[in-house]
Amino acid sequence: MGWKCSAKPVSINPFKTGQPMGGVLALQGFYRSMPLIHGAQGCSAFIKAMMTRHFREPVASQTTALQEFNVIFGGGKSLREGLDTVIEKHRPSLVAVLSTALTEVAGEDVEGELRQYRKERGVKDTLLVAASIPDFTGSLESGYAKTTEAIINGILEMVKDERPRKKTKGRVNLLVGSHYTPADVMELKEIISSFGLEVIALPDISTSLSGHLLTGHTPLSRGGLPLDYARHLMTAEATIVAGESMISAAKLLETGAGIPYKVFPTLMGLQPTDQLFAYLASLSRQDVQVRYKWEREFLLDSMLDAHFVYGGKQVAMALEPDHLYSMTGWLKEMGAVPGGLVAPVISPLFDRMEEEVVIGDLGDLEELAKRCHADVWVSCSHGEQGAGRLGIPFYPCGFPIFDRFGASMNVSVGYKGATQWVNGLGNVLLSGERRIHA
Repeated sequence: MGWKCSAKPVSINPFKTGQPMGGVLALQGFYRSMPLIHGAQGCSAFIKAMMTRHFREPVASQTTALQEFNVIFGGGKSLREGLDTVIEKHRPSLVAVLSTALTEVAGEDVEGELRQYRKERGVKDTLLVAASIPDFTGSLESGYAKTTEAIINGILEMVKDERPRKKTKGRVNLLVGSHYTPADVMELKEIISSFGLEVIALPDISTSLSGHLLTGHTPLSRGGLPLDYARHLMTAEATIVAGESMISAAKLLETGAGIPYKVFPTLMGLQPTDQLFAYLASLSRQDVQVRYKWEREFLLDSMLDAHFVYGGKQVAMALEPDHLYSMTGWLKEMGAVPGGLVAPVISPLFDRMEEEVVIGDLGDLEELAKRCHADVWVSCSHGEQGAGRLGIPFYPCGFPIFDRFGASMNVSVGYKGATQWVNGLGNVLLSGERRIHA
């Protein structure tokens, strides 16, 4: 059916998360990396606080801390000083300069400043990239995707003189969308590895924001894909794209290294997971392991047990585009009705959907939920008050989730992830039914 923009002249109960937040999230998936936010001090402080509340883990981030006079006379000096401090003090493998609305509106030439800096300082041991991701356009999803593209471009440039022509059989790249949790990424890596394939995931937040305990302290990202290993991206025989927003990154690898890609817009639910396993079996020429056949049986049994709870239930959701598309498909597979859908920005995915998506905020979702008599509200933690006002059961999903433990360890992919969601959301719907009949 497509999409339509909210008719309100102002935003009520804002929902959109800015692109720089997505940029910082992407950088956490690369080992010993540092996002350098080129903007005011508050931009970095807000991002770091929000991400720490969601993941409950240290988050690597620095800022150029621009003041009024820097914006008026140019922020190039502040950027060079910030780069000097980060590189000399921390010796990161990767630094990504992330622009903000402040520097974009001021007309800062971040790419030009970075080229000049490389030329003057002769930086060799640190990969420097820049991503143009202002707050006034896009959302977390696009900021994450654009930053990943900038890093891939940087890697392609770094290995251009030593780019291997021969592909390594059994090696695949995995481009992971912004809506997947660290546990999701770990599950996908395990599924792919079970077919005897070597998987290179990027960004790989499964080893950086997964809640592991490490001794000592470092201001850099503590896990993720090492840059030395990232060079092997060029030798993969295929790229698996988990999320429509990552297609542009896959095209860079196809153009720059001749690697074909396969897109999976969603990996949530029975049918999408069947498609993933069929593709991996064809690629590796190996059978599906018995454990996953059992997991599929468990999912089918859970779907059968819960179908009477899901059937015909109206669900109101506010999520990033890729996540919204994924959740909508899974709910329809369960027999539920996506009654009110809200996204922060437009996506080509919406043209493929039968339901209409409103580009708006949580205030719009409240109106839609009221109109369709929603049985459950699914969104980030900011939506819980709206659900409470309508007396609708609330189920946290997306970013940020700051009033629940274990958000980063939730699994939605594969047969196991779908089973968890069938039972998790099913229990919420069941409790809603008991409350109505009490």
